[in-house]
Amino acid sequence: MAHISVKKYSQVSVSNINDMTPYEQINLIFSNIIGRLAATKGFIERKEIEKKGENLSTCILLFGALQDALNLEVEQDQSISNNLLALYDYCQRKLVEANVNNDIDAINEVVSIVKEVKEGWDNIPANERSPAL
Repeated sequence: MAHISVKKYSQVSVSNINDMTPYEQINLIFSNIIGRLAATKGFIERKEIEKKGENLSTCILLFGALQDALNLEVEQDQSISNNLLALYDYCQRKLVEANVNNDIDAINEVVSIVKEVKEGWDNIPANERSPAL
């Protein structure tokens, strides 16, 4: 069942990403990471090493995109941004570890972190969502 939903997920068109608000783009990245990591656990269990590596590499790149989106210039946002920068770096390192060791626990830890950050992101009131990164 999870394999079927992964196929459906991968068929979602993102050709309109430029039409999305920055808030929606970040939300899509969070969802993409969570979906890919769920699939990756299955790849590890089925010993599909190439697919596992591709998914983890993509997730590491997506964390890089999240890091690039942080506003480290605005003083009021600096502590939050710096904390997220460190957290995303930690997640990237955990995914490298997960790749080397086929470590599902490391993947679960990253999924838990991303879900918690995404929950906070989802709770930003609509009137406080910045129109630009």
